Amino acid sequence: MSFRTTCPACASVFRLGADQLDAAQGWVQCSVCGAAFDAHPSLLMEDGSPLEPEPELEPETEAEPAATPQPSAFPFTRHNPDEVRAIEQAALEAATPSGITQRVSALELPSIILIDPDIPVPDDFGPLPQFEPAPAPPAAPVFTATEPPAARIEYAPPRPDAIAAARVSAPRRLKPWVWGLSSALLLIVLLVQTSYFLRDSLVAKWPQMRPTLEQACAALGCNLSLPQNLAQLQILGTDLQTETPSRLKLVLTLGNRADQAQAWPVLVLTLTDQRERPLARRSFAPSEYLDDPQRIAEGIPPRSEQPLSLPLTVRDVAPMGFDLKLTY
Repeated sequence: MSFRTTCPACASVFRLGADQLDAAQGWVQCSVCGAAFDAHPSLLMEDGSPLEPEPELEPETEAEPAATPQPSAFPFTRHNPDEVRAIEQAALEAATPSGITQRVSALELPSIILIDPDIPVPDDFGPLPQFEPAPAPPAAPVFTATEPPAARIEYAPPRPDAIAAARVSAPRRLKPWVWGLSSALLLIVLLVQTSYFLRDSLVAKWPQMRPTLEQACAALGCNLSLPQNLAQLQILGTDLQTETPSRLKLVLTLGNRADQAQAWPVLVLTLTDQRERPLARRSFAPSEYLDDPQRIAEGIPPRSEQPLSLPLTVRDVAPMGFDLKLTY
């Protein structure tokens, strides 16, 4: 069974169970203001109806006489008003069950009432708070025609030299044809820089630009390298001849399938044993297998096959095979 009670200090409504009411002998503590009070005077049913009246007990046939307090239990007989209030306060504290503490000072919440959410509340929340308007600021003094102001401000007219200086300092806007000419010059400079720093890539992609770029490099003092396209180079035939145990000779034919001359590649030779495991590896630059610097500078002629011969000297190696690759 559930009941509800009202705090006499802050009018907060709470719901109690029968077991909670019996455990503290009816004494409860408000969770809003902290006041401890007896719930029996304001106890109602959960729906707000009054409690059902308890059945009256039949009078006993023999009434026992009330126990008369012995004189020895009270050390004095007469009390002044202060002593009486002290005794009443001590009795109230002794009657408060254990586990319920009373706050020193109750919280002042005159306009806030917390109730149980399961109990319906009325829609009328009372009058709204009233706010007084702020006092108006003092009015500014008004000067009448009979009372002229104490001071008068006069502005001097601008001087002609100041007007001329302001006109001279104003920024001038450039004409549209000036912007167009500047943009064209910047574009030309950008194209020249790109052609200078990327001349080798441009020649490799567009071979017809080589004569023009060669003339420009002759005037600027730069060099124009030959194209380096391994996809257009091919090893047509190779042979490793043994002349003496320490002297070998590599014979090969290098073909250029491109329509323009290409730079001579680097030969990477790997000597292997009978199980094709590498025994020694060496890279040979064009200056090592060609004796003519003019031939190296001109490159491999277009659509041509070039026979090459490279003598080798080996020590403590008995190769049974070899592998030859091209690189730049």
